[in-house]
Amino acid sequence: MARQVIVDVHATDRDEDERFELAGRLRAELLELDVAGVEFAGGGAAPAGSKADAVTLATILLTLGASGGVFTTVVGAVRDWLLRQPEPGVVVDVTIDGDSFRIEGAATDERRRLLDAFVERHRAGPS
Repeated sequence: MARQVIVDVHATDRDEDERFELAGRLRAELLELDVAGVEFAGGGAAPAGSKADAVTLATILLTLGASGGVFTTVVGAVRDWLLRQPEPGVVVDVTIDGDSFRIEGAATDERRRLLDAFVERHRAGPS
């Protein structure tokens, strides 16, 4: 059974275009993973010069296949992408099965343990 993961990119002190660009770069990396689909919540790229909804444009919908291990890979890819962001203030919320977790670039040991627990809860699929 396919599962959907919602990935929301947030960036303080960034305008809509910059958030969309950040989300586009993350989406490009997620496309390289073994997932069934990676789309923007709005269904595609915003037209040039449009005032499209920034929340929708910075939201990526991933469809996972039957393999539970893919979710672990997705979360790892998001975390690694965040660590490579040169400017502070970028965070990503990952939601699966109604459960969300905010991933930040530099995490404390406690946040890493919480992230590991979040991944473990959802790795095998819904119960």
